[in-house]
Amino acid sequence: MRRTTCLVLTVLLSMAGWASAAVLQEGNLRITVLSQVIPFKLPRTGTAPIAVFVSGHVGTRDGSVPPQLQRMTIDVNRHGLLDDTGIPACGLRRILTASTARALEECAPSLVGSGRFWASVVFPSQRPYPTRGRLLIFYGEQKGRPALFAHIHTTLPLPTSFVVVFAIHRIDDGPYGTRLSASLPKTLGSWGFVDRIKLTLRRKFSYRGRQRSFFNAGCPALAGTQGAVFPLARAKFFFEDVHPLQLVVSKSCGVAK
Repeated sequence: MRRTTCLVLTVLLSMAGWASAAVLQEGNLRITVLSQVIPFKLPRTGTAPIAVFVSGHVGTRDGSVPPQLQRMTIDVNRHGLLDDTGIPACGLRRILTASTARALEECAPSLVGSGRFWASVVFPSQRPYPTRGRLLIFYGEQKGRPALFAHIHTTLPLPTSFVVVFAIHRIDDGPYGTRLSASLPKTLGSWGFVDRIKLTLRRKFSYRGRQRSFFNAGCPALAGTQGAVFPLARAKFFFEDVHPLQLVVSKSCGVAK
């Protein structure tokens, strides 16, 4: 049995019973994230299953093509738990060039999230060509270590698939206990850019007669209080020709009876 202390979002995380927005802007570049976690009330001690909903957008104030996102890191508060007990690991090669249907055939038992993405394909001397497709999140392993595979597939203008690998590392940095780090495939930089996503992270399952959840969290409220506000995630974005951008997401939770 392996347990990794973290609460994972492919882009950002939020801990609130209502949808909340976070905006990060640097010059002409703007990043907007809407997020929600259900339920809002969680145990003071231990954890309970949760579902996470995320919508993110990368754009510019003047409507021009944004710089290419090259890599990102997300440091996650230590009061969440990703429990992979009983979840089979998907092999990266099985989904690397697969369509959405093929990826599900290969690794459906490893699926922990799904949604959609919107992107712009960049052609020389032409306006960006809009496209969209499915986004799937699989639990997997890379070089013997746990990871999350973000699989995107589109059929316009041509069938194309990419996988962004989020490596999971233990850290000890104040309130943060886990770091997710990813580098975007170089081929994605020449193809275009993903500018919007909508994603649901949720997976409940039965293992050896027990009901389990891949995503779990607790509310770190002090004794005698009924809620807490704490820094849930710290994200850093590394764009081409732009200084790294950092966003700290602080959220609240209530204590379940």
